[in-house]
Amino acid sequence: MFKSNFPIFQNNPWLVYLDNAASTQKPQYVIDGVSDFVSKYYANIHRWNYWLSEKSEWFYHKSKELVAQFLWCKASEIIYGYNATQLINLIAQSLCNCWKLKKWDTVLLWIRDHHANILPRQILAETYGFQIRFINIDKNYDIDREDFEKKYDETVKVVACWHVSNVTWTIYDVKKIKSKLNENTFFLVDGSQSVPNFPVDVNQIQCDCLVFTGHKMMAYTGIWAMYLKKEWIKLLKPLISWWGAIEDVDTTWYKLPTTLEKFEAWTPNIIWAISLLKSLEYIKSIGWMSAIRKHEQELVNYIISKAWSLPAGRHGMKHKAFSIIGSLDPSKRVWVFSFVIPSKPNFNEIGEKFDEDKICIRCGWHCAYPLHKYLGISGTCRMSIYIYNDKQDIDKFFDCLEKMIAS
Repeated sequence: MFKSNFPIFQNNPWLVYLDNAASTQKPQYVIDGVSDFVSKYYANIHRWNYWLSEKSEWFYHKSKELVAQFLWCKASEIIYGYNATQLINLIAQSLCNCWKLKKWDTVLLWIRDHHANILPRQILAETYGFQIRFINIDKNYDIDREDFEKKYDETVKVVACWHVSNVTWTIYDVKKIKSKLNENTFFLVDGSQSVPNFPVDVNQIQCDCLVFTGHKMMAYTGIWAMYLKKEWIKLLKPLISWWGAIEDVDTTWYKLPTTLEKFEAWTPNIIWAISLLKSLEYIKSIGWMSAIRKHEQELVNYIISKAWSLPAGRHGMKHKAFSIIGSLDPSKRVWVFSFVIPSKPNFNEIGEKFDEDKICIRCGWHCAYPLHKYLGISGTCRMSIYIYNDKQDIDKFFDCLEKMIAS
């Protein structure tokens, strides 16, 4: 019922868009809202002494206020960046700059994590001399608790993990992970695949930092948001600075502020911040994240039932012709399904076959090389739904899949 709100489907009525884990389409409300802002209120911010700049900054802060409402935190704890990779790099560097992370310390990551959470640590470890340990997953694609207990010790100063894997699509109990950490461990959660799809409360998780992306929840590209606890905003020392990110500077000294402005050392992406404001207003108008979660779970159940009814019979998803990676429990996963067709090891060929039927899916390693290697898989394909997808889209996907398995 939501598809009519998205002009891309009116302009391309044949389109079956199932690559929402990579980026979502934009409703007319967001497109019109951004256009209205640019045509009426746009100006640079943070240095205004005229009404237009003041109005533009008002919208910018209104965006952060709605994000804070969305995550159950304060607007003064919301920092904007250009993408999650940049924000994760920013925090990783800041932890080293303030000597929270130094030689002989340990960073704990997960084998299932995205490269954006792995590579910044690996590069910094070469300079600062800290070590990295990886936690494995168990046979159910969940956290290997024994492995965690073995590798978490007093040397661990940072724990960073994805809330939802972008390959197995398992929802991990990050609140339980936090309960296992001591108060001196910095805990970062990447909510890139969780915040767009179900309610996330940073107070319940009790994480020190959480990042998420705007373009995966109907905003434009180029706007990602980060929640950072106030005590860490005061303590951390970013690598990049500028006029608005300092209190004072001279030729031999400088003084950084204790507020979030020191992490936004650039002219911010004002227009895309407005797109995030408008996307959250749209989400609020349809019933907040509970409405999205409900819609997706209905389609997840439908997808699983369709998979079980494949010609492979009751062997279903464990049949040699088709296999889904991850848990099949709808309560423990989000809307995305990564899969392999063993008879067709060339995942690019699979993607091209779907494209011939005007179906958009994603194929490859999904920026998760360590996990694919750990699972012994040379790549996966994935289909991902969102609020505008319906059962007709799912039917077309499985019609194409059945033809491929039979060929």
